[in-house]
Amino acid sequence: MGVCRDISECEIEFVKEMAEGLGSSGLILDGILAKAMEAGSRAKELLNQYKDGESDASAEFIQDLNQRIAEYNALVEKSEEALRGLLIQREACGFRRHKNVNQFYPIPKRLIPVKR
Repeated sequence: MGVCRDISECEIEFVKEMAEGLGSSGLILDGILAKAMEAGSRAKELLNQYKDGESDASAEFIQDLNQRIAEYNALVEKSEEALRGLLIQREACGFRRHKNVNQFYPIPKRLIPVKR
């Protein structure tokens, strides 16, 4: 009997399933973050127009701006939830350190709606 033991087909299948699950969770989080970045760019563009005085600052403009900020913040919240799920899944798979995950999937900060 050697130091290493034979790996059964069942164990190999189990590890494959864990890897596929982690990969799938990562792809979902990546997609949500991409949508958040797009929504954030649109919201920040309008926010900069508002701050620079380039817009008329009408109630309609501010309402549109705040709607875009709300959409962005909702995606940020969704990405936080997806990240929590990924971290829990990693813990269940035996991974105890998550520094690289937080660096690879940085969650953007929320924006504050504009008050008139």
